[in-house]
Amino acid sequence: WSLKWLHREIMSTASYRQASYRDEARHAVDPDNQWLWRFTPRRLDVEAWRDALLAVSGDLDPKLGGPPLDLAEAGNHRRTLYGRVKRREVSEVLRLYDFPDPVAHSSNRVPTTTPLQQLFVLNGPFFQQESLSLATNLLRDVPPEADRVGSIYQRLYQRVPTPEEQTLGREFVQTLAQKGIPEAEAWRRYIHTLLAGNEFLFID
Repeated sequence: WSLKWLHREIMSTASYRQASYRDEARHAVDPDNQWLWRFTPRRLDVEAWRDALLAVSGDLDPKLGGPPLDLAEAGNHRRTLYGRVKRREVSEVLRLYDFPDPVAHSSNRVPTTTPLQQLFVLNGPFFQQESLSLATNLLRDVPPEADRVGSIYQRLYQRVPTPEEQTLGREFVQTLAQKGIPEAEAWRRYIHTLLAGNEFLFID
């Protein structure tokens, strides 16, 4: 009953290995992607998204096993898999991002997009904490004369920023510095905006 051969067969196909880049000629023929000429961008589940945030900030605890922890705890850097789920009091981050109701049977998740999700990203202490960790690591590991904007883009998006993105990033930090905001806080705010972007939330 081994299905490794089937997994290998699927994963080595051209359809499975497509990127999400848009090709105008192919889009004109198949705008709905019915014939799978491109990968349809997919939003990360809340567990993978939270783990990715902890990983890029350097805070992820890779330890296996152990008791579950409350996801709302400031010091909880374990994988979301080990988050405590209470039937009557679901964690805020899980509740906002389509975690099924633990009391009822649910065969799959129903994805939603709501204003509360973005408000959590902009104002939630978890995002502020992780952006601060990443900013601290950036200032420690990348000297001022190096390309800090490029380093952040490589870490978060695995790509080189465009010239416009480079300019916007440098101007953003410089503008805050001119207003008397400390360098660490200026970079934290900039990193926070990148973490809140769709490019970090979606798989291309």
